[in-house]
Amino acid sequence: MDDPAWPDGYLRLSASASLKTLEQTFIYHRGRDELYELDTAALAFLARCDGSRLGRELTDDDEFVQFCLDEGLLEVVAEPSAIGVPVAQAPVPSLRYLELQLLHDCNLRCRHCYLGPPKPTRLDLAAAVAVSAEFADNGGLKLMLSGGEPLLYPDLQLFIEQTAELPVRRLLITNGTLLTAKNCRWLSVDEIQVSLDGWRDGHDLLRGEGSFELTLDGILAARHAGIPVSLATMIHQGNLEEFDRMQRFAEEIDAVSWGVDILCDAGNLTRNRSLKVPLEQATPLLDYGFGGGYHGPSEGFACGRHLLTVLPDGNAVKCGFYRDAPLGDARKGLIDCWLRLKHTPLSDLECRSCSVLSQCGGGCRFRAPHPLSPDPAMCCRFGKDPTSLDS
Repeated sequence: MDDPAWPDGYLRLSASASLKTLEQTFIYHRGRDELYELDTAALAFLARCDGSRLGRELTDDDEFVQFCLDEGLLEVVAEPSAIGVPVAQAPVPSLRYLELQLLHDCNLRCRHCYLGPPKPTRLDLAAAVAVSAEFADNGGLKLMLSGGEPLLYPDLQLFIEQTAELPVRRLLITNGTLLTAKNCRWLSVDEIQVSLDGWRDGHDLLRGEGSFELTLDGILAARHAGIPVSLATMIHQGNLEEFDRMQRFAEEIDAVSWGVDILCDAGNLTRNRSLKVPLEQATPLLDYGFGGGYHGPSEGFACGRHLLTVLPDGNAVKCGFYRDAPLGDARKGLIDCWLRLKHTPLSDLECRSCSVLSQCGGGCRFRAPHPLSPDPAMCCRFGKDPTSLDS
């Protein structure tokens, strides 16, 4: 039987939607990773859409209700079916993106890996679930499961099951070589991000002979299972002529996004610097990328304004490049760690007077030679001279 028209049915927040008070108040659709800003009246209305009241008892605003139904934010049910509709309250600044490094072990030995040689450290399952729940309870949006290689985490399936009800978008970050039709049946995540660092020759140069075919098979297994896939690519000497082919592949698999970035001088790359590409040659390739990101600047601050990483030993850090500057043990309080993080205002940067600062956002603070100095890659991309701060 068809669902009734919304005034005669019971309005209920969609299972994919949740209310979040960040710097402003939003409703978040985690399936599309999309925020919709709400005013006070809209928040009050949506908070009452718990499946226990008829639509006509809640509002007569047909245009707004139809918009929410069309966007998958609300649903209509024929019988009352009450659910909880919490409004998650975030700290200031809001912690929107959490990278959870479940372990440091990996099945590949990539020549550029910023983590360096694998280590046996793993985050305990109970701790991983507890940290994830604290993140969700405090307005978190996207939970990024990484490593190492997260598919080697022995409790990954249990973790997926035990975090299934959290109102966050779960993203698995993997090299793709271990994705199979079998594990894609229980990998009920919202997105899988796979590292594709070139076509056959370029990818294998960075990640090892034969890795390309395994990665390609993994991507196709995920798409066949109906899991959205995004791609991540590092620019290096072996893939400079392969971006057009990767672009076609991204279109073929209907990739959610494609992150393209420049190698950072850390970990294994310090022993393989010949892979690096001159910035004048590398930065134009950044334009191949598309879709959203989470490392970037916002609201007048440099990179990482809303991002935190939890390492396999439980320590929280600004991002994975800052392993030597822990903010505390996230297992004893994720938000306490978050509130210790010092954010860098763009007005503190040495390049604060630059005419394109609002466009580049200060670039990567780790890639910059010093905490407040310009990021040479972004200067090159925008045609600026980092040695001339008034340019």
